[in-house]
Amino acid sequence: MGERKFVNPYHFISFPKTKAPGYTDEDRHTGMIRYTITTKTPLFIPNSSSDTAFKFEEAEKVRTEKQYHKSYDFFSYTELDEKENYEGKFYVPVVPGSEMRGVIRSVYETLTDSCMGVLNEDEYPIKRTAEAFQPALLYRKKGKTGEKMVLYDAYSFRIGEKAEETTAEETKLPPGFEECKNGTEIYYRKSAADGKKGWKAISEYSIGNDGKKEEYSNSGYLLKWGMGLKKGRYHVFTQKIKNERKNTISKDKVERELFRVIDSYLEQPAVSPENKKAYEEYRNNLSEFLKGEAGEYFPVTYSLISNSILYLAPAIFSKEVSNNSVGTLAGVFSPCKKNHCPACQLFGYIGENNEASSGSKIRFTDLYVSEQSKKGKPEDYYLCDRITLETLGGPKLGNVDFYLKRPKHATFWTYDYYVQNGVVKEAPGQLRGRKYYWHHQDVHLPENVKASVLNKTVRPVKDEVSFTGKIYFEGISGTQLNQLIWILNSGTENLGFKLGSGKPLGLGSISCNVDLVQERIIKLEKGVLSYETDESKTEKISELDYENVGFSESVKDEFYKIARFDTIPKGVQITYPRTEEQKDGPLEEGYRWFVANHGGTKMKNKRIEMKIIEPLPDITKETQFPALGLSYEVVDIQPEKQNEEKNQKGKKGQNTGKGKNDNREKKHEEKFTNNPFADLCFSEDGTLQVKKEERKNTKRKK
Repeated sequence: MGERKFVNPYHFISFPKTKAPGYTDEDRHTGMIRYTITTKTPLFIPNSSSDTAFKFEEAEKVRTEKQYHKSYDFFSYTELDEKENYEGKFYVPVVPGSEMRGVIRSVYETLTDSCMGVLNEDEYPIKRTAEAFQPALLYRKKGKTGEKMVLYDAYSFRIGEKAEETTAEETKLPPGFEECKNGTEIYYRKSAADGKKGWKAISEYSIGNDGKKEEYSNSGYLLKWGMGLKKGRYHVFTQKIKNERKNTISKDKVERELFRVIDSYLEQPAVSPENKKAYEEYRNNLSEFLKGEAGEYFPVTYSLISNSILYLAPAIFSKEVSNNSVGTLAGVFSPCKKNHCPACQLFGYIGENNEASSGSKIRFTDLYVSEQSKKGKPEDYYLCDRITLETLGGPKLGNVDFYLKRPKHATFWTYDYYVQNGVVKEAPGQLRGRKYYWHHQDVHLPENVKASVLNKTVRPVKDEVSFTGKIYFEGISGTQLNQLIWILNSGTENLGFKLGSGKPLGLGSISCNVDLVQERIIKLEKGVLSYETDESKTEKISELDYENVGFSESVKDEFYKIARFDTIPKGVQITYPRTEEQKDGPLEEGYRWFVANHGGTKMKNKRIEMKIIEPLPDITKETQFPALGLSYEVVDIQPEKQNEEKNQKGKKGQNTGKGKNDNREKKHEEKFTNNPFADLCFSEDGTLQVKKEERKNTKRKK
């Protein structure tokens, strides 16, 4: 079991020690390169004029409010009608020049030690944390220099009646607060102590509209966030009198962190309508508070690591937004603002405040099916009529296991800190480098994937179809021209690139070959300007190699490793992380491996106890390929009483009626529901755990 390996679909090419300066060559060349790309695996680029190209029964079944299963035809010059079904209707495929431009720029940036021109440098990574946040109240304080936000420690008391039991399909909310907003001031009488939970739920209170608020000496602010959990209550936050903590926080930080966390929940494709309303309500109430359109206090939670690292969130168990932006972490490899790199010189750049900008010196045309690949019918270019792909998402920066380097001797790390020998140490995370996808030698797309709002149905072009296009260049140096030619002719070295969608599944591997290089030579004879084309460069293409075109030596080994078509042997599974139980078939519940990699289902509630077992292996240390083990297993969550009954069953050969009832209760409590804390629950002993679906045939295969 432990010897079985898989390769993560992507890896990273390390950054060099420093960014390269722009070239100073003064020679200039103008002309055209004609090149051909050949699909080595199926390729998919969407025709975005319709996201319902294939209307079928499965798609209608998963349609929800403003959410539906999306389906796309391959890109062509045909404008699709959103109301029409294109199943069985085919068009000649076209590869947009913009797609190739993005691929070639990314490779050129890597090989010339340039910046990352399309980096989302203003993004602040966000990830779930098991650390329990502390209740607090934000206070709007007016001063001579303007309004400031002050954070006060608070008590959190349960209030009112419990919500009715919830299911995955609906969310029941506690009664009596339907007209209240988050932050509504509540007047109450403190309840008696409860040995198990600190204080009994507040049962005597007024929301201020019944004329009884004068009867109560205590007041606090309502937090409705986090409903959707079974038998949940709302909470009221009351400022602490003793041992209060004061932190002055900028309004920008409040907006950046709290809105980012809320939006991350709203961005979940399968968010339920009930929880969506809860997220939006909290967001709107917070916005009103920040604009001064509500009270002076607002309930939040916080977690403090040091004087410089404080996280804000809307719930006790939530996510933390990094203090460091992606641009900050990328350092000199964030997009150039001045002292422009070789890639910016060639592809163009926009200066700060749109000043000192430079246009691109190269232009990509669309690519059309080559003469050698032309078929009798349009459908002959395609792998199939349609196929539903496994669920894929965007880059998950929260997976620090892979996106960041492990600090020396660290047991856990993030974008802001790491844990070493049980101590939290503040330090910015180290990005692994530039992200690239491995090539698959065998691509087997499962045909039994069910349509949902999380995946999409597509029509891919099959492998071994060739497309031809042109690149026009103007006023570039000989070095830049030779570098472009080498990249576009790298297929002769068995190197390839990834294009289009579905890269983690093996789609989009292409090889490139140059067919023709034409330079325009301008002559002045007897006062008359004329020009002619020179194709002599075409005959010298084979003389160009990686070294003599001036590419970076520091990235060569890693680039060749990840760009070669045969680096990953046939039969080795290239997949997003799976547990042993998930090793075959479509990948569902992709979070399970990461749960196991962080220590299993019994999550800790302190950062010093959190851990990462297996980071992404170093790309250069493995002799063949960087593989991860399939040795993790998600342990079933079973209360001690159920374990005892299971043992009794083994001894007596039968089960009791009471045991059956307990099993039904376990199944209900573990059912995955989409709410703010859907993957977290508490066992009977109060341990924070991760919920998991009840599965059939849970015995593992030996």
